[in-house]
Order: sequence, then structure tokens, then C-alpha cells
Amino acid sequence: MRSISPDLPRSPPICGTFEMRSRLPLRARSAVHETYGAKGNAQLLNSYGFALVANFEPDRSSNDVRPLPLPAPQGDSLIYQPPANALLRIGPKRYSYPPLAAALDAFRAAAAAASSSVGASSRAGRRPGLSARLALEEEALRRLAAALDAELKGYSLSEESALAALGGRAPPLPPPPRGR
Repeated sequence: MRSISPDLPRSPPICGTFEMRSRLPLRARSAVHETYGAKGNAQLLNSYGFALVANFEPDRSSNDVRPLPLPAPQGDSLIYQPPANALLRIGPKRYSYPPLAAALDAFRAAAAAASSSVGASSRAGRRPGLSARLALEEEALRRLAAALDAELKGYSLSEESALAALGGRAPPLPPPPRGR
């Protein structure tokens, strides 16, 4: 455990070193372990200077998140106003479902705000008909799919590389470029 207490004496830092102190006495030559905790690669790289190819927890969840920009609420609508990003994660449903559901809600709100039939019904105090609600849901799903495609278009792992990463192994390296 990394813990620096103000009541412990400190020595002057030496450039390029890392000092770890213990509150408990340690035996000579005993192993000391630091727990990094559940951190994404951006945090690991920033704090410790390294990143992991397969950064997964034992429950197969990833600590890496991908922010998905959400549509901004339009006008002074009474429709739910979501946060600016949904933090998408890979892993069990308890981790991956809530941000995806929040993203879908945001795209539903954007589709409803842009829909003239839904707006007219709500201003008249009526609930839109089934066909209008289905069209709204279809439009929200279409917008969410387009946003996910746009956000993830730069990722091009082969199926073999993706399965290797999910299995906790380093993905195979791409073949070297052909010689000149």
C-alpha cells in the first residue's frame, strides 16, 4: 500500500527514484507490494509510466473507459438532460449497461426534441401514438448507432487480436511493413 504519512521523517528526493514508506516494521529482504488498484490505462500511464495491453479485472471488466459524447439538450425542454458523456466500459452488464442506457436516454431525448409529431402531442397534453413512439425509438437507436460507429471507427483490431486481449493475452503484433 502506498502511503506517505506527514509524521514520518522524509529524506530529500533523488531524481528518478520512487520512495515507499511503511507504517509497520518490515523484515530485511521481505517483499513489498504496491497495489495500483482499479485504474484505466490513462491513469496508469500518467501516474506510473506504463500501460497494460489487456487491462482487465478478474471479473473480466475493464478499467478503461471510452467517453461517448452525448447530444446536447435542445431548447428549454422538460426532457431529461443527460451528462455530456457516457463512460462506456467493457465487462459484465452491471458495468457496461448503465452508461449505455444513459446514452440511449440522451439520444431518445434528442430524437424527441427534433420530432415535430412528438412535440405537437406533448404540447397538446396527449401521449404520442404507438407508431410515433416506435418511430422515435427507431430514430434514437439509429442516432446512438451512428455515434458509436463514429466514436469507434479508429479501432481496427482483428477478431484474433480482440479475443486475445479479452483473454488476458497480448494481441499478436501486425506483420511488419513490406521492405523497400
